[in-house]
Amino acid sequence: RVYVASSRQLRRLDSTTRSPVYSNFGETVQGLSSIRAYNAQQRFIDMSDHLLDKNQACYFASCVANRWLAVRLESITNALTFFTALFAVLMRTHLTAGIVGLTITYAMQISQSLNWLVRMASDIETNIVSVERVNEYAELEPEAPWEIAEKKPPSDWPATGEIQLNNLTARYRENLKLVLKGVTVNIQPGEKVNRSLKKKSK
Repeated sequence: RVYVASSRQLRRLDSTTRSPVYSNFGETVQGLSSIRAYNAQQRFIDMSDHLLDKNQACYFASCVANRWLAVRLESITNALTFFTALFAVLMRTHLTAGIVGLTITYAMQISQSLNWLVRMASDIETNIVSVERVNEYAELEPEAPWEIAEKKPPSDWPATGEIQLNNLTARYRENLKLVLKGVTVNIQPGEKVNRSLKKKSK
C-alpha cells in the first residue's frame, strides 16, 4: 500500500516535470538563430540542465521506490522458502524426498509469482496517472469559437473604413485582470493610428 501510493505520486511528478523538458527543447531548436544572435547559449544550457535535474530527481526517487519494493519482496520470498524448508526438515519422517523437493520448488515459484503480481498491480496504479491526465484535458473548458454567428458583421463590412470602439474591455484569459478597461475610440476613414514612445529629457 505504501509503495503503490508513493509510486503513483512519483510517476505523476515525473510526467509533470518531463513536459517542460520537451517544451524547452522544442523552443530551443526553433529559436537557435536568435539564441546565437543574442549570445544566450549558456543561459539556455543552464535552463535545460535545471529542467533535466528536476526531472531526474523525480525519476531517481521512483527508482529508489522500486528498489525498496524489491528488497521487501525478496525478504518475504526468502522467508517463505526458509520456513518451507524448515517445515520439511521437521516433518522429514512423514515426507518423502520427492515431496520435499516439489514443495520447495513450488515455494520458489510462488515467490516469483508474488513479485510479478505486486509489480503488475503497482504498474496498473501508476499508469492510471496517464488516464487521469487525459481526463483532465478532456474536461478542460473549450476556447471560444473563432466566429460567433449572431455577432458576425455583414458581408459588406467595413463600408467606410471607420472604426468605433465603445467601452471596450478585454482580458487575456478568464479569471484574469482586465488589460483594457472602458476603451472608447472613433477612428475616421483615412486616419492613421500609431503607438509612439516618447522619452522626456530633463
